[in-house]
Amino acid sequence: MDARGFYDALGGDYDLMVSWEHRLAREQEFFRRVFSEAGVKRVLDAACGTGMHAISFARAGWECTAADLSPVMVEKARENARKAGVRVRFEAAGFGELSRRVGTGFDAVTCIGNSLPHLLDDKALHACLSDFADLLVPGGTLVIQNRNYDRVLRERQRFMPPVSRPEEDGETLFLRITEFPAPAAPGDEAVSFTIVTLRKRGGAWAMTERTTPLRALRSATLEAALGRAGFASVRVYGSYAFEPFDSQGTADLVAIARR
Repeated sequence: MDARGFYDALGGDYDLMVSWEHRLAREQEFFRRVFSEAGVKRVLDAACGTGMHAISFARAGWECTAADLSPVMVEKARENARKAGVRVRFEAAGFGELSRRVGTGFDAVTCIGNSLPHLLDDKALHACLSDFADLLVPGGTLVIQNRNYDRVLRERQRFMPPVSRPEEDGETLFLRITEFPAPAAPGDEAVSFTIVTLRKRGGAWAMTERTTPLRALRSATLEAALGRAGFASVRVYGSYAFEPFDSQGTADLVAIARR
């Protein structure tokens, strides 16, 4: 299943799967500090999903535009923004076409939530990062967050922690599984990612499974690609707490780059 089909199918389950209150509270100081230091006023959130980061940015006072490849996600994002009482411009647009679809002149671009791994080859990655550069003003800031795939690939981490959500009429359980090619060639970054959704209603379980290919972007791959796209002063952290990146230990990769 391609990325658009994957997220169209996931739909409203995404907000059920993510604990947004805790996640945004954990991340807000990072963005406040990064955006304040860079004098950010206008932000574009790329691959925005259901819009919760964009809504958080708007609440904090930044002018925010957001885009996602999935029209289903974009409609859910607009609904979430209406409920939150904030103004965010949402567009259904994917990687590589954002500057053409939403314009330019942004002080910051964010691409978070492990979104870049949906770009499966160097050509697509370069087109995306070059488009990010076009979106930004000179000296603008790009923030990327992915899983730490150096560690995932080395340890062959198949399972992320399961997520259980009690509901009035039962329970929903999410399992997230990474599969690796066998045998894997040296340097191979191709994996597949599956979300299994289990719903318990009336004492019986029903299962839905969705799978999409990903590129497990190592830190060296990403940093080299950022350089080729014209970004400088790339800083890589292991978390939103500015923890030093450790390819063997940290769970995430958080990169800050300047155009």
